[in-house]
Amino acid sequence: MAPAQPPTDPVEQLREQLRSLGYLDARVDRFVLGRSVAGSTATWALAASGRIGLLAGALLGPAAAVGLSARMPGLVTGVADAIVLAVYLAVLLGAGSALLALVAILAAGALARRAASRPDFEKSAHRAATVAGLVVAGTCLLYLTLWWRATTAPGAPMGSSGAQILVLAIAVAISVLIGHTVTVTVLASLVRFGLAASLRRGTPLSSWRVLVPVSAVALIGAFALLLTTAPVDSITETPPIAVVPTGLNVVVVAIDGVDVATLDRLNASGATPMLATLTSKARTSVMNDPDRDPARVWTTIATAQPPEKHGIRGLESRQVAGVEGRLRVESPALALLAAATDVLRLTRPSIASGQERIVPAFWEVAASAGLRTAVVHWWATWPGPEGQGTVISDRAILRLEQGGTPSGEIAPVSLYEPLLESKDARHRRVEAAAQLIWPAAHVDDISKTLRRSAELDAMVLELGADPALGPLDLRTVYLPGLDVAQHALLQSGDGSAIASSAMAERVKGIESYYMFLDRALAQWLAILPRDNRQVVIVTQPGRVQQPSPGLLAISGDAAATGPLAEVAPTAVAPTILTILGVPTAADLASTAARSMFSEMFQAKYPARSVATYGERRRPGQQRTGKPLDQEMIERMRSLGYVR
Repeated sequence: MAPAQPPTDPVEQLREQLRSLGYLDARVDRFVLGRSVAGSTATWALAASGRIGLLAGALLGPAAAVGLSARMPGLVTGVADAIVLAVYLAVLLGAGSALLALVAILAAGALARRAASRPDFEKSAHRAATVAGLVVAGTCLLYLTLWWRATTAPGAPMGSSGAQILVLAIAVAISVLIGHTVTVTVLASLVRFGLAASLRRGTPLSSWRVLVPVSAVALIGAFALLLTTAPVDSITETPPIAVVPTGLNVVVVAIDGVDVATLDRLNASGATPMLATLTSKARTSVMNDPDRDPARVWTTIATAQPPEKHGIRGLESRQVAGVEGRLRVESPALALLAAATDVLRLTRPSIASGQERIVPAFWEVAASAGLRTAVVHWWATWPGPEGQGTVISDRAILRLEQGGTPSGEIAPVSLYEPLLESKDARHRRVEAAAQLIWPAAHVDDISKTLRRSAELDAMVLELGADPALGPLDLRTVYLPGLDVAQHALLQSGDGSAIASSAMAERVKGIESYYMFLDRALAQWLAILPRDNRQVVIVTQPGRVQQPSPGLLAISGDAAATGPLAEVAPTAVAPTILTILGVPTAADLASTAARSMFSEMFQAKYPARSVATYGERRRPGQQRTGKPLDQEMIERMRSLGYVR
């Protein structure tokens, strides 16, 4: 029989050389090299690294999705979100891995070829290929280990040592596989340069005698890294919250956009008698946040934690296409990236929601302690969780206007139908109340702005007094109308100065809004139960360039008398909870302002504390209605919150 003739096709010759050296034995090697032996060196290296990137993306994408879902709880809200996010991350990480592999392949190949004329070329080539593979493998393993550390807490189901070792073993296998493909590709690049005769069969990262010790060392190193980067503080178990009932009925009225100097002047003149009464007993200034973002500021007040802990860093966030959760934009670099991804339709603007908030607000703490609570229209309350009191969220008014199947706008969901049935009567009362804010003959922009704001606040108060809410221990409402009005009236659209006469008319309109709020609150409080009622007024200056401090005032039998020292915004929530008899958590940013209480109250109810209130119990994903995402964006745009 005649001997087999070597192939005359250069491509087939190259494939035969790769086979003879064992570089096409494994299926993964054939995937990386088998279809990319033709073309120029640069094209070939780019194609091979691209296939390595595909492999890395398929393996690393799901792992990254798991880690990111734990680091950003508001981003992943279900299995569908996790799948879409894994695809996005596979593309991103695959591209990064491809770039890393390309650099490693070209650099290692160039270094090896420099020794082509030396007798130790074969040893140098294998050394360069091995180092390139180990660098890429080590980078992948470091990434996976740190992601897993960010994902799993010591007390979590996968936090045991056995589970950690199992996960890290999988990470080592993924990393070594990717490193092996880089090593093979480096050696294959040398074959393309006609150096096949100087190479022996086999690759350094394919022999079990090499893989076992390398993998063992990598596993030990990864586990050591996992241990050294473990958080020092262990997770504190949430203790039960024992309430010492005070028998007090607490009503919290949060008013945004209040200039305390203007309020005091109107109070002194007799123009706002109800507000004067509500702020004349125990009162103190509240420090303001330089960042006047309302969602951020009011969530800090509600949770007694700074934004770094409560999770709401701004009103506007981003929603990834195909993912229900939200991604916060926390830096100028991320803002620039978000603008680019908006253009590409990969992300779109979204309003901060309760899915991003990771610590409980004071009404949720009170509800967990067994008290009857209701909150109306506070920032970042959608979607409302079942079983944590009544939540008429910041999207509830939109839902009641549009009807349809609810999607977490109101909790419990059984409250939706009664509120929907009373919608028409409620709207008539709201329109009648708003007509009184400004002379009926005025139909200019000032009048339209004031009436729109008044309708919003009147609607919040109407919902907060609805009989369907039932008897309550804590009733909380947030009134944004004054902030909306002053933001619209006290600035020009093009940034130019406003004429003195026009400004005087606008200031007069703003003062009339204080009077509207005074009348509305007087009528609202007259409807509510009066027995043992303690009214807490919380104000903030709103979206102004040079904000004055806010105000915290308590009126009722539990309140002290006179002005007190300034407090931080994080002192508001524990102060409200103290009136209800709820202990203060030791991990809050501030304690209660007990100097605001009478000596009798302080003696009868001494300070108590618990270690923590724990994390916020986020709502489940059983919602069936269509979320009003775009409608919420349009509403915020019409009110001047977003552009």
